[in-house]
Order: sequence, then structure tokens, then C-alpha cells
Amino acid sequence: MSDKKSMIDHVYQSLKEAILFRRIAPGTQLIEKTISEQLNVSRTPIRNGVKKLEQEGLVTVIPNRGAFVVQPTLEEIHQAFLMRKELESMAGRMAITMITSEDLTKMKELIQEEKETYENNDIMDYIHVNKTFHMFLAEKSGNAFLVDYMERILDQINVYLMLYDVFYDVNMMQSKRFVEHEHIVESLDKQDIDRLLHLIDRHMHESLDYMRIEKPTYQSLESLFET
Repeated sequence: MSDKKSMIDHVYQSLKEAILFRRIAPGTQLIEKTISEQLNVSRTPIRNGVKKLEQEGLVTVIPNRGAFVVQPTLEEIHQAFLMRKELESMAGRMAITMITSEDLTKMKELIQEEKETYENNDIMDYIHVNKTFHMFLAEKSGNAFLVDYMERILDQINVYLMLYDVFYDVNMMQSKRFVEHEHIVESLDKQDIDRLLHLIDRHMHESLDYMRIEKPTYQSLESLFET
């Protein structure tokens, strides 16, 4: 059982790394025979590994056609960010008077953790910390529906970040992301709702700018796992 799980994890991690490090283009079909030859595994762990990627939203499985790396349209991405802006603005309006000094301290700690993800060049840690930061206001709102919808939209946008974000091409000193977060915390501290809503709106536009939808070149599936 442990060997089987280890093989599934090997396939899962190899495919996920190939997607995250831009070695495979969105929309590419994941052909079992090719992956089997590249990783020297049978097709069963490949199917299980692909299923895990499907659950994370990185892969779409189409009956009678196969598994494909997700390829959201530009319009879908814009719609997701628009919905996120509306949800986050609602959370800000509901939570701004509920924020305590302890909350502000926690948010500042998250910003520090965010800086460390740049130092460590770790997009997965960045995505986790970033989600925690942006969920903070929704959770402080006390509205369970808002928390649920906010988490869903952030999870969807995180898929887009993994596919298209320029995280690996930007060093910490060049990034405005944590600076924008610092400004958001400042507006919360002053309970300045107008500035908070303005910052949320600007932050959504900046976040879209960090995404490079068009990629110049990708490797073929046959060379996916070459280093």
C-alpha cells in the first residue's frame, strides 16, 4: 500500500511541478502512455495522480477525450477577479469596525511571512499566506456565506496564479504585493473605509497585471520531466 501511495505521489508531484514551473502549457493533453514512459510507472498511479490534480483545479478530465491542463479564458479570469473585488469590498465594509489591535498584529505577521516566500522563492507558500491574508476580513465579517464564497473564489484564482503568475520572475524588492497589503492594514487601523475600498480595487488590478497570460515557449510533453 505504501509503495502504491508513493508512486501516486511521485506522479502527482512530477506533473504538478511541470505545470507550476511552466514546462507544460495550459490546454496540453496529459497522455498516459507518454507519462508512463517518462516516469517509468504503470497507468494506474497516473490516473490517480491526475485525479488529485483535477481536484485541485489544475486538470480537466473530459470523458472519452482525456485529461488536459486547465486553460481558462481571459474573460473567465477577469470575471473571477471582479467577483473577488465585490466580495472583498463587502467583507471590508462589514469587518472594518470589528478589527482589533491583535488582528492588525496578525495581519502584519502574515505580510512578513509573505516576504519570506519571496526570499525562499516558494509560490505554494506564497499562495497559502496570501489566501490567509485575504480571508481575514471575510472571517471577521461573521457572515458564514461570505466566508464560503470568498474561499471558493480565492481557490479558483489560486489556480490561475499557479498557471500564469510571474512570481518566479519578480524578486521581493520589485514586488508591490506586500506593500499593497501593508497599505490595506494601515487603512484598517485608521478605519478609513473609502481608502480601504480604493486599495482593494487597485489591488485587484495589480494582481491581474502580475499574471502573464501569454507564455512564449513550452517544452513538449515528451521532455516534461527533464531537468
